[in-house]
Parts: sequence; C-alpha cells; structure tokens
Amino acid sequence: MKKMQVSANNGIETAENSLSQQLFFRYWPYWPLFLLLFAGGIAAGYTYLRMSTPLFESSATLLIKDEKKGMDDSKIVESLNPLSTKKIVENETEIIRSRAILAEVVKELNLYAPIFEKSGLVSKTAYISSPVIMQAQYPDSIADSKEHYVFTYAAADKTVTIKDAKYPLNTWVQTPWGISRFVQNPFFKPAAAATGELYFTLTSVKSVAKDLTGKLDVTPVSKLSTVINLKLTDPSPERGEAILNTIMYVYNKVSITDKTQLAANTLNFVEKRLKLIQGELDSTEGRIQKYRTQKGAVDLTGQSQLYLKSVGESDQRASQLNVQLAALDEVEKYVASKNNQAGIVPASFGIEDPLLSQLVGKLYDTEIQYERLRKTTAENNPVLVSLQNEINKIKPNILDVIRNQRKSLQAGRDNLNNSISRYSSLLRGVPKQEQELAEMKRPMGIKNDIYTFLLQKREEAALSFGATVSDSRLVDKAESSLIPVSPNRLAVMLVSLLAAGALAVALITFKESFNSNILFRSDIEAYTTLPVLGELVYDKSNNSSLVAGTGRSFVEEQFRQIRTSLNYLGNTPGGLKKIMITSSIAGEGKSFVAANLAMSIAATGKKVAIVDMDLYMPQMAGLFKVSNETGISDYLTGKKDIDHIIKKTSASENLFVVPAGKSSDSNLSELLLNGRAQKLLNYLEAAFDTVIVDTTPVLAITDAYTISSWCDATVYVIRHGFTPKIHVQRLDDNAELHRLKNTGIVFNGVKKRGVGKYGFGYGYGYDYDYGYKYRLAKESAKRAVNV
Repeated sequence: MKKMQVSANNGIETAENSLSQQLFFRYWPYWPLFLLLFAGGIAAGYTYLRMSTPLFESSATLLIKDEKKGMDDSKIVESLNPLSTKKIVENETEIIRSRAILAEVVKELNLYAPIFEKSGLVSKTAYISSPVIMQAQYPDSIADSKEHYVFTYAAADKTVTIKDAKYPLNTWVQTPWGISRFVQNPFFKPAAAATGELYFTLTSVKSVAKDLTGKLDVTPVSKLSTVINLKLTDPSPERGEAILNTIMYVYNKVSITDKTQLAANTLNFVEKRLKLIQGELDSTEGRIQKYRTQKGAVDLTGQSQLYLKSVGESDQRASQLNVQLAALDEVEKYVASKNNQAGIVPASFGIEDPLLSQLVGKLYDTEIQYERLRKTTAENNPVLVSLQNEINKIKPNILDVIRNQRKSLQAGRDNLNNSISRYSSLLRGVPKQEQELAEMKRPMGIKNDIYTFLLQKREEAALSFGATVSDSRLVDKAESSLIPVSPNRLAVMLVSLLAAGALAVALITFKESFNSNILFRSDIEAYTTLPVLGELVYDKSNNSSLVAGTGRSFVEEQFRQIRTSLNYLGNTPGGLKKIMITSSIAGEGKSFVAANLAMSIAATGKKVAIVDMDLYMPQMAGLFKVSNETGISDYLTGKKDIDHIIKKTSASENLFVVPAGKSSDSNLSELLLNGRAQKLLNYLEAAFDTVIVDTTPVLAITDAYTISSWCDATVYVIRHGFTPKIHVQRLDDNAELHRLKNTGIVFNGVKKRGVGKYGFGYGYGYDYDYGYKYRLAKESAKRAVNV
C-alpha cells in the first residue's frame, strides 16, 4: 500500500515537473519579447503612478445611543430631556450617508467649486495650496460645468482675476456663474502654496453629494456595538478630515434641530392653552367679585361647603376626564390623518394610560426615522419597508387603545355626572345667595387645577428646550493616513508585469496555435496514435543533402537515434529488412530521410540497398550522383534485368542505389502491379541486409499503399511548419481503408524557436542543438587528450 502511494506521488510530481518544463521551454525562446514587454509594462506602471492622483484614507468614530443595545442617558439627563428619542444604529448609518446631510456638507465646505493646481500634464487638488476659495450665494442653483476657470490672486490689493475681470475679496458680485464671492481659504498653508496654474470647476451640489455617497463608508464596529466608523478616501487628507468632521457636525445639528423644534412646538401649544385658561379664570373671578359686591355674600354654611367640596371634586374629575377625552380625540385625529410624516401630538398631555403614551411616542420616533431615511434611500429599501410595516402595525394598536380608553373615560364621566346631579339637588336647600355663589366658585376651582397642570407641563417643555442634547457623541475626530492607500505601487507594478507577461504569452500562443501546419511534436501525438521515431533539426548551414555517415555531427546523431528506434517498430520475425519511406505531400523531406537513413545503417557495416520507387519525382540518382539512364522503370517494363539496375555509390562501399530510371510510360502505377516490383524487393531482401524504399507521397498517388504491403515497416515523414495538421489528423482514419504496415513517424526540419543562437526546438521543448553539441565537444576533447 505504501509503495503504491509513493508511486502515485512520484507520478504527480513527474507530471507537474513535465508540465512546468514544457511551459518553460515553450515560451523561454521568446525571452526578448518578454523582456521588451516587461520593460513596457514597467514604463506603463511608472507612468500610471506618476499620472494618477494618490488617495488618502480619513477615518472618524461616532457613538450612537441605541435603545436596542443598552446605550441610554443618565437618569438626570433623561429627567431634563423628557422629549428625547431613541435611535437604531442601522438606521443612523443610512441617515449619515443621506443626500440631505451630504448636501449640507457640500455647501458648508464649498465643495461645489473645487480648486485645482495644474503642473505640466498633471492636475492635483489645491485644497490647502490655494490662498482663496469661491463661495456661491445660492449653491443649489449651480449646474455641472466642464469649463476650467483659471484665476490669479493678487495678495497686495486682495483681488482675484479671471480672464479680464477682477473680483474683490469678501464681496458678493454678479459673475457668469451667478452671484458669488471669493474669500480667504481657511485651510491654506503657506508652506504648500501653489506654484502652478490655479483653476476651479463648478459641479452641482447633488452631483458632489452623490459622489461623496460612493466614497463614504459608514459601518458599525460590530453587530453588538453602537460605535460607527466613518471612512473616506480623498486626494487631500485635510479635505477628507474636514468632510468627516463636518458630516458629524451636520448630523448632530440636524438631530438637535429636530428635538428643539419638537420642544418649541410643544411649548407654543402649552402657552396658548395657558392664555386661554388664564382669561377664563380672570372672567370667573370678576363675576364672583361683582356678585359679592352686589349681594353682600361673604361665607357659606358648613353644610353647603361640604356639598360644594363634593361637587367641586366631582366637577374637577369630570373636567379632567373631558380633557383626557379631548386629548384622545386629538391623538386619534393625528393617527388617522398623518401619512407616515412626523409631527407633534400637542394634546397628549393629561393622558394617564402609560401604554397609549408609549405607543404614541414609539409612533413618533418611528415616523421621525422613516422621514429621515426616506430622504436617503429608495422606496423599496428593506430598512424603509421595515419602518413602514412597523408604523402600519402601531397605528391600529393606538386606535384600539383609544377606543377602550374612551369607553372607560365616558363611563367614569357618566358616574361623576350622576354624583354631581345628586349633590346639586342637596345644594338646592342652601340659601339662594350661597347656592349662586357656590356655583360661581365651582368652575373657578376646576380652572385653577387645569392652570396649575399646564404650568407644570410648560416647565417640562422649557427644560427640554433648554437641555436639548445630541443622541450621538464624537469618539475620535477625523484623522488621515500618513501614506496614500491608493494607488498601491507594488500592486500596480505587479499587475503591469503580469499584464505584460500575459500579453507575451497571448501573442506567442496566437502565433503558434492558429497555424494550420504542424509545429510541435505534441501536435502529432495529439492527432495520431502512431509512434514518433525521432526528430530531425533543421540545419540551414549545411548545404549538402547527405549528412549521415560515420561523423559525429548533430544531424548524424539524430539519424542514429532513428536507426535505433526502428528496431522497436513492429514485431517482424528476422527483424526489419525492407523499410518504406513516405509522407503526406511532396516537399516534406522523405527522400532526404531515406538517403541519410540508408547511409546511417550502412555505416554500421550492413549492406544496404536504397530503392527509388518515386517514379514521378525521383531523387536518389541525383543525391548519390549515379546514372539514371536505366532503373526500376526499365526493369518493370522488361527492358533490363535486376543486375543491370543496381548501382554502387561512392558514399559508402556498403551502400547501393536502384534508381527510378527515365521511362516515359504514363502508366507507372499500373507497372507496380505486374509482379516484377515485388519480385525485385524479394531479390534485394535476399541480397542485402537492409532495403530502403523511397516512394511517392500517399495523398498524391496510391503507390505507397501498394508497396507498404511488401515491406516490413513504414517511416512516415512529417515536416515542421509545412505539413498541414489536417493530414496528420486523417492518418488514423485512412488506416482503416489503406493500412501502412508498422508505421512510425519522423518529425523532420524542426526549426529553432524564438531569438538567439541557442533557441529551443518545437519538439518536446528541450534544447537539441546545445545539449548534443556540448556533449560531443566534450567527447572530442576527451579523445584528443587520450590520443
């Protein structure tokens, strides 16, 4: 089991090493292209870094008082601020990023008119380098403009010049873009004063606010935390800090403004009620005083006072119930008439039901949050929809409580009215003057109690108005990073190099993959199952077609390899004696392979005959410089015997050539079928150790299929960059109809790839030339030393 695992691991490592080697040798020959593109990538990355604007990250921290997460005011602060509302962190993050708040920030910092400094081809923000800034009297009226307003500032006379117009500082003037003025830049730093050309552009407040929304990141520190992190990236760290600080300032100001408005509206309502009650009290007191003066009524009897006290208490209680019923009517009207818009519930004072007060307060808080969030997000936002659903649930509950409370109050009021009627009948027995005086005093007591109640509520509202505090607290002011967070120099250069490398790979792959001819040995192995006997490297320096022999040249070594590989081709008894050489089309080098393979075999001492059966384009006579007057064509027609067509060559004493001859017969293919060709091969098999047969290409003429059946093996020549891939793909298909016996492939004319003296081949990728020449040089040097 352990051996199998080791074997599997070795197989994986071998496959990985083979793949990495193939990739390396596939692309390494083009190293100058990679080097050129890498240099271009570095230059492009450097240019991008020089032209791009660095961005700094500013961050701040804000604490929100969230009712769901345990954050609350102290009891003292809560008692001084009875109108305070609770907030939810998730909603407040959206409110902080709302367009309404960001628009106020844009106006506060004059971001609608950013100033830039142009130095050469690069423009950068002049937030701290410009001595002046532009302010618009009506920022909302500014429209987007692509125009650059170039200006100069004269510190001596404090004027700003744009084109031919001069504008004084701190003065509202009419300009082409509206009423505006130039003021001193509060963030100007003399040490960073601009040296280039200054200009400003105009952008609408909405566009700048929308851009800030995309740059601003508002997130809670954690799910259980009420602390919010605010982050913003900006070319100017000072501007980023100013934006964050202003956002928090505007957010707190809006929150305090809402509370102040609520307290002011409540106080205004109470003041109106007090004036009304005070007027009624003054009127009642005047009537009592006038009655006493006219009637001389000074005191009441003890019994009448007892009755009066009981009636007065009942009247007071009934009045309170009427006030509460009126408050219920106001609350019901408020709930029924409002369309999810926050407002004031002025008549809620006097309501004793804590559940109703809690529901009304919750409705008000929810509508406040809904109104704020509605300005920030779309109508289908999940948070907005959740608030809408909560409002829709609260309203029916409030109406149910109001109905139940009204029934209870009405029942109590009816009971009190019955008591009042009973005491009133008892009072009829009191002297008429006392009775009239008592009836005049009774409403006065009631109104005194109401007046006292309203005074208490006015003080509470005044406390809320004066003690209004924000529902958030600044934890950390905005602070910017010391170094830019973007662009990342290392990442930019790395991406540039990767892009350059990918482009080089793509160019090389495109160049070689979209070639319709065979370029790699792997292509051959992918298109056919026939074995590859060897590869022959293209050598443009050798002008002779006969290269194989007893020498130690590189090409000779490759033919020796092919000669050795032939011994493992097929399983013919007695070995391979008759070997046919063919190819797909003319020009693939089959005659070259046949001649040199024959010379390589003859160099081993074997007697070799090479037969030129390419009767249409014979080459052997010319290669070995023998006469072609008589040859196979003469033998096939019966004009010559076998002995007359076998000719000895000067290349090797063991090598003989049977030339094609000069027959003019047009039926050469039919001559091969008369039996004499097979008889010739049998004769040569008996007379020689090896017979090499050079035939016609298989796709042009069918002679090769006929001759292959008489031979022991077939060498099929494929030429690098010349043989179409489609011909190799059809080898296995054609074998079903026209089978070539014991076929092996020779990859001929493999050229160097890429650039340089020691380029790599198109075979498996290793460096044939360098490796063999280096080894042969060492062997030659060793032999010289031994001699």
